[in-house]
Amino acid sequence: MKNENVSFILPFLLWVIVTLAYAFRSTLQSAGFPIDPYFSLLYAFPVILLILNKISSADMGFRIGKPLYGLYFLLLLPGILFLRYYFMGLQMQLAANWLILVVGSVAEEFFFRGYLQSQFEKSFNNTTISFSLTNFLFLLVHVVKGYSLLSSLMTGLIGVYFSFAKDKSGGDSLAYSAGAHSLYNLVTSSVQRIGVNL
Repeated sequence: MKNENVSFILPFLLWVIVTLAYAFRSTLQSAGFPIDPYFSLLYAFPVILLILNKISSADMGFRIGKPLYGLYFLLLLPGILFLRYYFMGLQMQLAANWLILVVGSVAEEFFFRGYLQSQFEKSFNNTTISFSLTNFLFLLVHVVKGYSLLSSLMTGLIGVYFSFAKDKSGGDSLAYSAGAHSLYNLVTSSVQRIGVNL
């Protein structure tokens, strides 16, 4: 029972630290922190836990999984979004910061779906609870990022989609959720919104 409590508390503690790193991101960077503290911790915590054998690469979702399901999840949501913008006649151009968007998307998937979701699944042995907790925490980080409550709620719901992409009932690999998240962010950031109410 003691181990279960630790495996339940540690993800929350690491989430608090990651969220604080985002909240004080600009302060830390202006104080001379050499790399982005938010992205750094999103990668660092799972890697440290992998090195210490506290989590396994299989739990994180480092596998091929189910490619047909995975490709479905990888392309469905970003594809629908792209087609929506295309048929609305909106101009699209790859965002100048596309590499940062991809690195950030993968970092968030690495931490939220790779680490948190797998730990909550182990702690509760319940997919609904692990999806709900993971994406509630994902939603809260976006509130801290300055998203409106409605945008944060939508982000939390989109996070559930990414959870399915990583889960054994979906693509069964972190690669699919990270790819879907990256493509989704690239599509949303590439649309030209000048004078258009989306």
